[in-house]
Amino acid sequence: MNTIKQLMKHDAWFLLLFIFLIALCLRGPVTGLPPLLDRISQELQLNSSQSGLLVSIPLLAFALFAPVASWLTRFFRIEKILASGVALIAIGMLIRTTGSIGSLYLGALLIGAGIAIGNVLLPSLLKREFPQFVVQLTAIYVLMMGVGGFVMSSFAVPLSDFANQAQLPISGWSFALACQAVIIVPAIVVWFCCRITQHHQPKNTRGETNGTLWRRLSSWQVAGFLAFNSLFNYIVVAWIPAILVSHGYTDTTAGLYQGYLQLAGALPSLILAPFIQHLGSHRRLCLFATSLTVLSILGWLYVPTWSGFWSLSYGFGISMGFILGLSFIGMRTDTTKQAASLSGMSQLFGYTLAALGPVLIGALYDWQQSWQPPLYVLLSIGVIWMTLGWFASPKPQSDQS
Repeated sequence: MNTIKQLMKHDAWFLLLFIFLIALCLRGPVTGLPPLLDRISQELQLNSSQSGLLVSIPLLAFALFAPVASWLTRFFRIEKILASGVALIAIGMLIRTTGSIGSLYLGALLIGAGIAIGNVLLPSLLKREFPQFVVQLTAIYVLMMGVGGFVMSSFAVPLSDFANQAQLPISGWSFALACQAVIIVPAIVVWFCCRITQHHQPKNTRGETNGTLWRRLSSWQVAGFLAFNSLFNYIVVAWIPAILVSHGYTDTTAGLYQGYLQLAGALPSLILAPFIQHLGSHRRLCLFATSLTVLSILGWLYVPTWSGFWSLSYGFGISMGFILGLSFIGMRTDTTKQAASLSGMSQLFGYTLAALGPVLIGALYDWQQSWQPPLYVLLSIGVIWMTLGWFASPKPQSDQS
């Protein structure tokens, strides 16, 4: 009840609504494309490495624009920067519907830049406005990310099929990508129609430098954990539809199972939000999350007939790890600027690494003509991620005292 009363003050509800509607757009524009990759590749005659670039370019943009987003907070309000990020996502989603490889790459770059702004600044905004509810609200906005990803992944192929059957004047995949742009509209409407204001002044952080943050071991532990989460996730998001098709599934079913993966990613948000603050050490949670993802990779390798279940378990584990990693940003920092800087550092390191994943895995498949070697690489990444999670987790209070 106290949470609700505090959020009812002023127009905090509008701010929360704006935050959650932005979160709705932070995953779907990237995850909604892989189910269509086979169709795009066939029409534009792309090899696996070129197709992988369509997923890797947004990740490179995440890395490049993450420090820029943090730097912009010196001159502009976070809310205005976030609104600009929403505009970049909208423009990118519209550009990539025009049907050429150049427009796909340019759209991917703009989408990545807009999402980078949201990825970096949403944790910082929550830290500033709702410092006592950072973990709970982080879990809710990750839930919104999962919902957006599920909707775009699940409906991409059916929308493409509809366009082909209706003999529309544009290609099916272009029509599907155009329909996905609708998801950005609510955030734009809220920004223009509601009064989004700042309620809390950030702490005075004079004397802090980003160099100090970069010298902290804890910062690198958090950045490494989030980096391997991103690397792991975006390889799977890019190639799991193709992997499932190689096991005999139709592209419609493969897209649906990727939707399961995104939807399952919403479940940890519902489970963790009420309890995470009372669990003390998060190391066991990290171990559980990382083990679940590794188990899912083993399942895709050796029991592919259960691929729907493995998609659910993978989505649950990877999202749980992501929520924990984001919450570590707030737990390991003391001020809004520190949180923004650590978030930017994590995004720079994480998405630079993650951007290489889909391209290299695509090249490995082109070389081996089998998805087994890439899946074994994913197992190795999972073990490294598990180890990093143990060290990135804040120690229990009893250990620190």
